[in-house]
Amino acid sequence: MNKKLYNVMNWPEIEGIVYAEASNPFSLLGSHAIKEGNLIQIFRPDAVEVSIKVDGKKYELEKVDEAGFFACLISSKKKKLDYSVVLEDVKGKTISYKDAYAFNTFSKASVFKNFFAGMEHKANEIFSPKLTSIDGVEGCLFTVWVEDAIRVSVVADFNNWDGRIHQMEKIDDRGIFQIFIPGVTAGAKYLYEIKVKGQKEFRKLDPFALEVSKKPEDCCIVREAKLEADIVKFKNKKTDAPIRIYELNLDAWSKKSEAKTYKYLANDIISYVKKAGYTHVNLMPVAHYLNDKTYGYATVSMFAPTSRFGNSKDFLEFVNEFHKNGIAVIIDWNCAYFGTDARGLDKFNGTNIYGGLKPILEKDETWDVYTYDYYNNCVLSFLYSSLYYWIENYSIDGIRIDSLASMLYLDYGKEAGSWIPNIYGGNENLAAIDFIKKINKIATKEGIITIADETSGWIGITKTFDGDNLGFDYLQNKNWTEEYLNFYEQDPLFRKGLYENLTFPMVYHFNEKFLQKFSSADLYGTGVSLYSLAAGKDDEEKESDLRTALAYLYFYPGSKMITFGQDLGLDMTNPAKKEAWELVDENRENYIKSLNGFLDKYAEVFKNDDNEDSFEWLENNNATETVLSFARKSAKGKILTVVFNFTPVERKAYRLFVCEEGKYKECFNSSLKEFGGNLAKTKTVYRSDREDEHPDARKFIDIDIPGFSAVCYECEAYTEEEIEENKILKEAAIAKKNAEDKAKIAKELATKAEEEARVALEAEKKAKLKADEAIKAKEEAERKAKDAIKASKRIDEETKLRLEKLKSKRSKK
Repeated sequence: MNKKLYNVMNWPEIEGIVYAEASNPFSLLGSHAIKEGNLIQIFRPDAVEVSIKVDGKKYELEKVDEAGFFACLISSKKKKLDYSVVLEDVKGKTISYKDAYAFNTFSKASVFKNFFAGMEHKANEIFSPKLTSIDGVEGCLFTVWVEDAIRVSVVADFNNWDGRIHQMEKIDDRGIFQIFIPGVTAGAKYLYEIKVKGQKEFRKLDPFALEVSKKPEDCCIVREAKLEADIVKFKNKKTDAPIRIYELNLDAWSKKSEAKTYKYLANDIISYVKKAGYTHVNLMPVAHYLNDKTYGYATVSMFAPTSRFGNSKDFLEFVNEFHKNGIAVIIDWNCAYFGTDARGLDKFNGTNIYGGLKPILEKDETWDVYTYDYYNNCVLSFLYSSLYYWIENYSIDGIRIDSLASMLYLDYGKEAGSWIPNIYGGNENLAAIDFIKKINKIATKEGIITIADETSGWIGITKTFDGDNLGFDYLQNKNWTEEYLNFYEQDPLFRKGLYENLTFPMVYHFNEKFLQKFSSADLYGTGVSLYSLAAGKDDEEKESDLRTALAYLYFYPGSKMITFGQDLGLDMTNPAKKEAWELVDENRENYIKSLNGFLDKYAEVFKNDDNEDSFEWLENNNATETVLSFARKSAKGKILTVVFNFTPVERKAYRLFVCEEGKYKECFNSSLKEFGGNLAKTKTVYRSDREDEHPDARKFIDIDIPGFSAVCYECEAYTEEEIEENKILKEAAIAKKNAEDKAKIAKELATKAEEEARVALEAEKKAKLKADEAIKAKEEAERKAKDAIKASKRIDEETKLRLEKLKSKRSKK
């Protein structure tokens, strides 16, 4: 080796480069002006020979270390040398490139000020790979935050995934590493290789990657910061009208339809969603994930859409198609926890800089996840930036945050001793609470809706931002769903024992702005469907019970969410789901379309959902017959009366008490033939009546309620003329009734008198007969008396004669 070259080289630092344990490689590699000239040092373990070209002149570099360290000393005194590298690799291939270590212009510390303060909302513009040019040379700037790392490298397809070639410069002691690599273009695939004390180097996906490749590569892809596609924004993201959300998992849908790309998925889904009449879709996590078993909730890349169905541009066009068709797009944005995939955020620097508390999730206890560290300002900046990115770059219309309870409580799903109380000794995660409030303020400012999945009973999820209120637009009503499904899966004979499951949720309903749901959290992956849970002795009864369940969801106050397939009674996680979908009865499709259309038709009623005056129980105390009824009211007085029969027994001439006098016309019946039932539409008008003439007397209509059914009646108030007509008719009816009552009484009296006369006549006849018999008896008695007198005289005469004879005989003696 040239002795002069040997003497100017820093061998201890070279050793750090060779063993890839240097955090400041720019202090050694590249071109450095020294008093002896210009020292150029290049580390390329894959090279056999290396030379440089400076101002058209070629200089051979000497291989000073067998590991692949090359150097030369040239006489140039330029402080910044413009040179190109010519490399021959072990395969004999010659490569010419600009040396990354010739570009030692790094971001200033001020760039990271807000990031470290937890106030950066566009951290992706700092950390995502940036295609740019320095000194007229095109390339890509890589920046990453890896606290306490000894060395970080860019490993990529352009350096044969060798972590020794592009070792990054630590430009901030808080863990910011950076390097500009010339010649890198869009489409390049890369990872970060990280070396920390006491551990073997490991590779990670870029947390700020905008694109991630498909399996099995699972690496990041460099792309332009701005997508070459117009953004079609959805108007009226926030509305007073109730929304109807169709929740779906793109991966499962793709298996149903064989649509494997965002383009075909959009066409297929939009076709169904528009036909069915939903207003929104809620996409289960679309940010990139590795573990299929978590349905995307164990997110590994918070800025990149999953590559399973295409690239990020494809996803933007996917969203655009929904917007063009008037359908808003909500995504599950999982800021509650992340997965433990080796290439993800878990132990990103060998320790848990992104978060480390490990909860046992209610959703699935087997999921291996960690909650984010909301006390870490850098993590806050990371999450805030993610939200802004999805809003600004993909024009999403809303977010749903899963497992909010795992964020709110330090001890959620954790063993004793594994968590530390807050500064007040409580279990509330104060930093997470502040973060959630900030997220909702951002959402409000940006005009998107936020939905909370919260199960702990935290008070004030959807109210203002004051105190402990968090500011969400909607709270999924998990308790309502659980109560109803527990009731629904019972045999109808025993449902009366759980009748309160239907009535109790209304006690707290208006404390929050609830979203009623049959969502993935309730049914997805359980192996059951709403149809399989339905009661009934045969398919016809089960279909009727399914329709009743869906109607109960739709007529109950609150916006709606239903997971894909379940609106048709299908479990889309079932292996036979594709076949089941294709064979589904069109009556089910007609039914869900009718329910969604009904909410549009009577929007003035349902937009009043959040007003406590919009709801009134009419029948909530008939567990025996398991009949339930309530009224839905608009702010302007429109009234819908809904009655449910949760048994297969038809209720004939059922007296349904109503809240207003008027004419009641059937406007919905789940038992119609067009839905698979057996009834035809009816034009019957039911005129309400009163129990008596007291002003507070209960009003009612008498109706027939089919078994397993939901029937809705629209109330049309009586006009003044009808009221007068009703009054006249009522008076006439009363007068007629009084006359009829009097006639009845008179008739009854006449009948009674007639009967009495008949009885008297009969008595008279009997008396006369008796009198005649008495006269005859008297005459007979008188005759007999005369005969007796005559006999007595004769006896006297005979006796006298006998005595005289006896006396005569005595005298003769």
